[in-house]
Amino acid sequence: MLSELAKPELKVWGTLLKEVVNTGLCMFCGTCIAACPVNVLVPTEDERPTIKGMCVLCGLCYHSCPRVELPIDNIEEHIFGRRRFEGESYTGVVRAAYSARSSDPKIRMIAQDSGATTSILSHALSKGYIDYAVTTGTFEGDRWRPRPQISRSLDGLLKTAKSKYSPGATVSGVADAVAGHPGAKLGMVGLPCQVEGVRRLATSPLGNRKIGEAVKLTIGLFCFDSYKYNKLFLEYVQAKSQIPLDQVEKVDIKDNRFRLFSGEKILMDLHVKELDQYVMPGCSKCQDFSAELSDISIGAVGSQRGWTTVLVRSEVGEKIFNSAVEEGVIEVTPISEVKPGLDVVVKLSQIKKKREAPYIRHGTG
Repeated sequence: MLSELAKPELKVWGTLLKEVVNTGLCMFCGTCIAACPVNVLVPTEDERPTIKGMCVLCGLCYHSCPRVELPIDNIEEHIFGRRRFEGESYTGVVRAAYSARSSDPKIRMIAQDSGATTSILSHALSKGYIDYAVTTGTFEGDRWRPRPQISRSLDGLLKTAKSKYSPGATVSGVADAVAGHPGAKLGMVGLPCQVEGVRRLATSPLGNRKIGEAVKLTIGLFCFDSYKYNKLFLEYVQAKSQIPLDQVEKVDIKDNRFRLFSGEKILMDLHVKELDQYVMPGCSKCQDFSAELSDISIGAVGSQRGWTTVLVRSEVGEKIFNSAVEEGVIEVTPISEVKPGLDVVVKLSQIKKKREAPYIRHGTG
């Protein structure tokens, strides 16, 4: 009887549902879906993971979820070989910082901002640093609903070059790539919460480390908030505002303005405050603006229009980035020579650090 009373609670899908999915902590990053070894966790159109099949009670989904626990210091030591210095409190570990853009005018024309992300990934593929890249594409017939896409060429990457501003369970695409291409070295582009998911997969003692360890390069995107696709795009943009999504060619958020474009024509222009009701609930629990746990972080904030700010964080990120520069794939300028520069990145990070994040753990152990 005493042994039964002392038996620890089994942490499985039902626990994750209770503690994360149903409490507004879930970011629909797709990490739990990726971790499931029997493929019974699936994404849904209402931007939640759900179960379809028999759970085997392995607990991998629970122990891989970054919103259950995210031991920042342990992960930084694992990825970067050190914790962040005092001066990196708001940026995370940074080895070098630049303003950059693709050297290819075709890529710049198609890409969201500077094309730097696409060019770095394409270079990594061509040089064998990675074999496949997991990025965020969309569904055929549902142009802006995000979903993971696996690419091995520039043509594939260009199809996913536009920003989506909604989560799409991108980490689940990593598991698909591992299953379809055993032993392949993977790259992934994701939001801060999605990068956190990959890092938790790779470092959690009780998580599905095989999936996370397959990712050899992470490029994280600056992100302040992400939006519910159904509520914002389907209900507000398409149904209420009568803007057909198949006419929208670009979605952009800059200078606190949410804009939809068809070519050069602006279809919608709103202050982001008007979209607060459509923000993913889990964003209110996120402190990471600049994707602090990625190998390379990229975002438009801090650089001139047509360029993006690049924070090189890890040794592998530095190696691939420098290789891309040396071969003329991207053009760079030190961020210290650019206005407004890194200060605005730090400012936005400071604002986001004020949010409550109960899952974050500091200290080694």
